[in-house]
Amino acid sequence: MTDLHQLGLYELSGLIGSRQISALELIDALIARCDAMASTHAMITPTYDVARDAARLRDAELAQGTSRGPLHGIPVGLKDAFTVRSVPTKLCGRFTPDTSADVWSALEASGMTLLGKLHCAEYCLGAPGAQDMMPFARNPFDSSRSPGASSSGSAVALATGMVPAALGTDTGGSIRIPSAFCGVVGLKPTGGLLSTKGVFPLAPSLDQAGPMARNSRDCAMLMDALLHGSSPSATFADALTERLDGVRVGYVSQFGVDAGASPEQRTAVALALNVLTDLGAKVEEMVLPPLQDFTDCFLPLMLSEAYTLHADAVLHDADMSRNTRVRLQGGAQIDADSVKRAKMRLAHLEHMVAPIWTRIDALVFEVVPGDPPLIETIHPLDYLKAPMLAVPANLLNTPSLAIRCGTSQAGLPIGLQILGPRFGDRTVLRIGHAYEQAVGHSGKPVEPVQ
Repeated sequence: MTDLHQLGLYELSGLIGSRQISALELIDALIARCDAMASTHAMITPTYDVARDAARLRDAELAQGTSRGPLHGIPVGLKDAFTVRSVPTKLCGRFTPDTSADVWSALEASGMTLLGKLHCAEYCLGAPGAQDMMPFARNPFDSSRSPGASSSGSAVALATGMVPAALGTDTGGSIRIPSAFCGVVGLKPTGGLLSTKGVFPLAPSLDQAGPMARNSRDCAMLMDALLHGSSPSATFADALTERLDGVRVGYVSQFGVDAGASPEQRTAVALALNVLTDLGAKVEEMVLPPLQDFTDCFLPLMLSEAYTLHADAVLHDADMSRNTRVRLQGGAQIDADSVKRAKMRLAHLEHMVAPIWTRIDALVFEVVPGDPPLIETIHPLDYLKAPMLAVPANLLNTPSLAIRCGTSQAGLPIGLQILGPRFGDRTVLRIGHAYEQAVGHSGKPVEPVQ
């Protein structure tokens, strides 16, 4: 069977489960695709030989009538921030671990195989730049533009068909922003829902691990595997529906205004809201505290924590790029009083937002304010320039899903952000899935544009 790289988890699960293809056949097809997509720089540490051995084992298990679940025999790529025993970590501390991250162990227990480690921002901080220590992953829609940060390799590998599933990490949008820039789907789960043990830390109080795929249904399947053996009886995949009757959605239009979202972005979100209404959702406009308030709270907390954790590396890691060093050094200027004030502001924001969850089931607004920036224009401290659309979910520890909701005039993806209350992960995935089914979202990979 040809073009296996075009298929997502749901389709591949059916093919492997019915023995129409073997796990080894799938691995070989994706290795060939990875080789063909080498110019994207998304894959930085292939584990092809190990993947082939694991695929043979999965095929042998199926031959004996044993399946580990829906994802049995399907490959996955991991952001370089996730430790895998005996596999080098190149961009996040540069070491070879002797243990594996909990989330990878969960996926392995569910029958998945590791195809390789994927590019990410060094130390999981910031956007790509010309002075990066390794060639940055290329946006498949325009190689001159940013693929997003910091889970860029995961998004690019998904968008180009190198892997059908990936994991990313998200401290201030690092799953959702590259997902939006590359036209894929990414979920930052409820804080603490997934283990971060074995994940390279940037700011541990904010860091989260999460699934990335080419559609919401595949993200739901990954969540079921990531919570292997510990999730409630109602699975994430089983919670998906094609209708949204009675679901209450709040549109935070002010966030787009606060962030300076382009007319294209705002129009795409408005059209997506029309689709949700047609599906039975009840949409109303919601007012939250200004987006700048969230950003002013987020930056001192994230930067101070990151600098405290990595101050020694800033001083002694000779291989650290200038971009990363400049970003981390920003935390050295934040004193204890600033952190205390930020924590007080956070408590106030939580108090202001909490009542809305009695009225609605999810909030929607833009993921980013416009098209991905040109690489040559990116400055290490660009994130200080404008309010950040992604950070409310990180501060509030709520789930947030980024899906594709359109295409700009420049031919670049436009993203929709769906944010739910704590432990409302199933709801945001349900909304994303229903939208994708309604608009015929294919999730097919693209051929990179140079």
